[in-house]
Amino acid sequence: MKLIFTTLIASVIALSAQAKIVGGEGYYRVQNYLTERYIYVTDDKGSLNFQATTAELGAIELWKNYDKTISDPATIIYVKDLDGKGRDYDLQTQGTGVHKIIDYPVSIIQNTKTPKVTHRVFGRNSGMSKYIGDGTNIPSVINKDQGFVTAQGTGNEEFNLWYFHPVTTNEDQYFGIKPEMRSGVDYYATIYAGFPFSFASQGMKAYYISKVGRGMAALKEINGTVPSGTPVIIRCEASTPAGNKLNLGGSANAIHNNKLKGVYFDNPDKIVHYNRTPYNKETMRVLGTLADGSVGFVTADIQYLPRNKAYLEVPAGSPANIKLVSEAEFDHEMASIGSVNMADVKVRIENRILYVEGDANVEIYTVTGQLVHKGRTHKFILPAPGVYIVKAGSKVSKLLAR
Repeated sequence: MKLIFTTLIASVIALSAQAKIVGGEGYYRVQNYLTERYIYVTDDKGSLNFQATTAELGAIELWKNYDKTISDPATIIYVKDLDGKGRDYDLQTQGTGVHKIIDYPVSIIQNTKTPKVTHRVFGRNSGMSKYIGDGTNIPSVINKDQGFVTAQGTGNEEFNLWYFHPVTTNEDQYFGIKPEMRSGVDYYATIYAGFPFSFASQGMKAYYISKVGRGMAALKEINGTVPSGTPVIIRCEASTPAGNKLNLGGSANAIHNNKLKGVYFDNPDKIVHYNRTPYNKETMRVLGTLADGSVGFVTADIQYLPRNKAYLEVPAGSPANIKLVSEAEFDHEMASIGSVNMADVKVRIENRILYVEGDANVEIYTVTGQLVHKGRTHKFILPAPGVYIVKAGSKVSKLLAR
């Protein structure tokens, strides 16, 4: 008998809310009938004990405020009808699912005694059931923004009832991108979500990073549906989520050469649910603004990676700031690394000493893109043996120092 439940099972309760009524499988937000708090899945660990009265479901957070849910992937749950009859479900979110973790489905009971249809959701094992509800339900705390999930043997109380809101593109329940920064007339953000999506609003584009090197990152546009679990950069025209709506769902082939990465969880709460990814300044860059005002990837002053956002993975020693360029620009720059003899400038290396003959601004990089020296130089002692990229004026050379 399995006692381990992902906190997702808690979200199961929510999803049970209207799955069959609204047409079966689909994407939903789950809201408690009594407290009006929404479910957020912030971790993939938890437990539910059928023999005892204990449950550890702290990975599911409950929050009031619909506006808070609009741009948060942690509130989106896909309800999958496993038997085609609306009795057995798998609830999938944040890269995982109940059935995958506990090896059996969850059940849903429809409740029609409320003004709008609600549901009770429960796990069952060996003739015993546990219903999930909002444990923050007494008068002194019912109006607080945050609540916690509880699991009990009976589902008769109002705090065990859940609305199941289908995610659409209308004003009641939609998902929209909240811009993180602006450059020129465009806005930008990153997202790492467990659902596929396409664009419902005009003027939106999705990109991944196909190549990284010499202080550059090559943008590759994704046409059509963005696959689930794909960290991307979003360019949009609107400054608010209402103007940057997504269509959830669809199918697309996985992208295998994406240099962007992401994490689903950043949970600092308690020992059991501590789930954070340390930020490494040497190998990670996050979306930011470069000195010229353009959008790129920069070194950040953070300790942990934020959840559901994309970051750029770079080799150790890479520049602090990475410029975004098209694939054509990237390939052109890399292809220009070649001839040592140039029409107006000549460059050579002897015994780790770089000699420049001619008058030109010189930039010296390691092969990983780290800037070693910049300025008008005729002689420079290189710090170590290896391959260096030397840009002198408009010409670029790739040289070996022994």
